[in-house]
Amino acid sequence: LITLLLRKNYLANISSSFFRLMPMLVVLDLSMNKDLRHLPDEISECVSLQYLSLSRTRIRIWPAGLVELRKLLYLNLEYTRMVESLCGISGLTSLKVLRLFVSGFPEDPCVLNELQLLENLQTLTITLGLASILEQFLGNQRLASCTRALRIENLNPQSSEISFVATMDSLQELHFADSDISEIKVERKETVLPLQIPTTTTFFPNLSQVSLEFCKGLRDLTWLIFAPNLTVLRVISASHLEEIINKEKAEQQNLIPFQELKELRLENVKMLKRIHRGPLPFPCLQKILVNGCSQLRKLPLNFTRS
Repeated sequence: LITLLLRKNYLANISSSFFRLMPMLVVLDLSMNKDLRHLPDEISECVSLQYLSLSRTRIRIWPAGLVELRKLLYLNLEYTRMVESLCGISGLTSLKVLRLFVSGFPEDPCVLNELQLLENLQTLTITLGLASILEQFLGNQRLASCTRALRIENLNPQSSEISFVATMDSLQELHFADSDISEIKVERKETVLPLQIPTTTTFFPNLSQVSLEFCKGLRDLTWLIFAPNLTVLRVISASHLEEIINKEKAEQQNLIPFQELKELRLENVKMLKRIHRGPLPFPCLQKILVNGCSQLRKLPLNFTRS
């Protein structure tokens, strides 16, 4: 047996003898088994395993046997929300893809150090909410450059400034949720300014989706001008947001925002007065949803070019 797909099979328990029969197993998909809470250590018997998905299960404890899977290339723990520890993950020396988006793992310097030891890591998705760990992560060029999806959540007012100091070439999705964020900076390590001009205007060259949900503190999202390929922007319940793009800040960069934007969703942004002071072409725009934005009187649509 080389491939075993048990996705959404209502599994609750897997016996310790189960994996002893599969030394040649390469692909194992246990995702969407929402009652699965434990993986026996005997998974270490699957010495040929390269692909393992535990996404949308309720695995709580990092199975000790996983660190013995030296050939494992792909590990998906997304939406587990209950992973208690990632201790030992650096032992997966062949790992190329690690998905930790909304995985709920405890954030501590030890985990960050272990992630840095994954020398073959090429793709990472992750959720972070502890300011000190987030700062270290965003300042680490190697981890930042292989991150495909990042969710930032539950930041408190005492640590509400976010600085992107490493170019995130691979980032495709960026989500902010349930946080008090006073400012988002895009900067190089050599200089620190509120909206620092990067040496390249494609600071987020592949960023296509951005969402901001139930966040307060931010007055604008002008940093989005450094994401030239943004296709989807969703802003929901951002209580202090007054404008999306500040024209004065944007003009310093000589960039026209939203050239690739296809979907714009603005809901319950009660302080929002404008998207942009002047008309914008929006050549690719397909869908606009505006709801609960009582101070937004006009959309900056240039109909001669849209």
